[in-house]
Amino acid sequence: MHKNNFDFLRLLFASMVVVHHCYPIAGISEQDPLYYFSNGTLSYSYIGVRGFFVISGYLIFQSLIRSENITDYMVKRLLRIYPALLVVLAATIIACSFVYNGTFFQYFQNKSTWTYIPINASLFKLQYAIKGVFEQNPYKNAINGSLWTIGYEFSMYVFIIPLFALKRHSKSVKTIIVSAMVVLFFIIRILVQGKTNLPHIGLLSLDQWCHFGLLFMSGALLSVIQIEQYSKRTWIFGACIILFFALMRWPYYEFAQYFIFPPIIIIAGIAATKGIADIGKIFGDISYGTYIYGFPIQQLLMYYFHFNVVELLLVSVPMTLLCGWLSWHYVEKHALAKKKIVYHKLKNIFPI
Repeated sequence: MHKNNFDFLRLLFASMVVVHHCYPIAGISEQDPLYYFSNGTLSYSYIGVRGFFVISGYLIFQSLIRSENITDYMVKRLLRIYPALLVVLAATIIACSFVYNGTFFQYFQNKSTWTYIPINASLFKLQYAIKGVFEQNPYKNAINGSLWTIGYEFSMYVFIIPLFALKRHSKSVKTIIVSAMVVLFFIIRILVQGKTNLPHIGLLSLDQWCHFGLLFMSGALLSVIQIEQYSKRTWIFGACIILFFALMRWPYYEFAQYFIFPPIIIIAGIAATKGIADIGKIFGDISYGTYIYGFPIQQLLMYYFHFNVVELLLVSVPMTLLCGWLSWHYVEKHALAKKKIVYHKLKNIFPI
């Protein structure tokens, strides 16, 4: 892919989530400034998480179509998610032993210490707490509140596997199929709005799954129609920006956003803005590490220093970016470099 702004946008979105988490973790009821500007419609975290899913849909669909087969595709997806996740979970277990409300030996006799990694690594269940850890923090009993979206993300990776069958089909066929999926997600999203007792698969609820699925598939659709080739995409971007803010207090804005927000993100992403497009080349793809390290770092800082929200923001954001950098350069990059080796070992076992 040609030079673009996607690395910058993903880092921006990860940082927005970290900034948003400063408020509840510092124990204050106020929301971030975007929440008040939008009269409660938006927040930094709202933009950040949804932006991630749109970009993922756009890029992951391309990865699927480029893959040699499904095994090749899944190897890339597993190596992208799991190495960094397992490292942050292991690092969390070690760090929490120093803040446990008891002795070191009691910590490792604690059942929830031993279930923390396998439950969270399953992606479809979530263990927020280890008993005796952060119980005195303002935001109690949560070690890493960012992990819940990873299960939804991975479920999308699996969900689109049948679309590999479109690999050799025309653009028109791909557009019809993916458009139909977007419409289906949208209809289900409307039908489940406000409903309770909806089906769950582990932590995945039907309403949230349709919500994230609609964002993801909207990104995929923009990939299928090759919006980067549209000569009028700047006009589309401008129109969507106007609608994004103009309709903010419209009662049905929640549904309108699914058609307004994705073009904004993808058109901004495929641009190559000077000074921004080189972020990934300079620092690496540090967004995933930033996202998964932010929450536990903030909880540790609150445990030791009892910061106010401004202090927490000023200290935690640089620390989190540093951990994201370390995660990319010492874990993620090396894991992804082995994808061909892993694939060739597995393709004879899973020749699909």
